Amino acid sequence: MKRLSLILAALAASGSLALAQQPDGPPPGMRGPNVERLAADLGLDENQKAQLKQIFEAQHAKMEAERQQFEAAGTRPSREEMKAKRETMEADLHQQLSGVLTADQLKKFDEIRAQHRRQGPPPGPPPGE
Repeated sequence: MKRLSLILAALAASGSLALAQQPDGPPPGMRGPNVERLAADLGLDENQKAQLKQIFEAQHAKMEAERQQFEAAGTRPSREEMKAKRETMEADLHQQLSGVLTADQLKKFDEIRAQHRRQGPPPGPPPGE
């Protein structure tokens, strides 16, 4: 069960664009995009920031609900199922973002995302913080 949680957490981190820890965001250990940093990097207006925050929160809630469903059922998805789920969620995220971001912003978002995938997520806060 613990392994399942770790696998799903890794899936959530990769699908959620682990850019930086949100100050009042997910619990320690969970990563999510930092909307303020994205706003600066992409030149977002206040409306776009609010919409992105909603999209990311909904995606996080969906992943958490699926994780809880697997835990309650006592099952574990296969690697193929997890890969397919991640690809579906990434495509859904990209489709949602295309309705909020301009073509240039979406292109830069994809570039940032690719860069972070190559580098891996940034280190989290020190233990105890």
